[in-house]
Amino acid sequence: MAIITKSSIKITKGFDTWQAMVKSQEDKLNEMGIKFLFAGTEKDDSTQLHAIMLFPSMEVLQAFGTDEELTEIRRQAGAVIETGVMTPISEEYFTNYPDAFTKH
Repeated sequence: MAIITKSSIKITKGFDTWQAMVKSQEDKLNEMGIKFLFAGTEKDDSTQLHAIMLFPSMEVLQAFGTDEELTEIRRQAGAVIETGVMTPISEEYFTNYPDAFTKH
């Protein structure tokens, strides 16, 4: 069963640095089956990052949280790990209503 999470975390080196880190970990994220459905910072606080993520299972979500190498890579990219909050979403949801929106 796939798990969608809403997450927030403080970042200190800017969104571009954080985004580059995510892209540098694409192979590992793909291997784990993790997908970002959305990621962005608050309009009035560029240090507050919010993301919606898809995990293939609770076990993968837990493995993501305990992966020491990935945690250190995230930390080096400015993520303040101790501020991170991940909230699993219930199975009752819809997406892309009425139409998908993507930044081009």
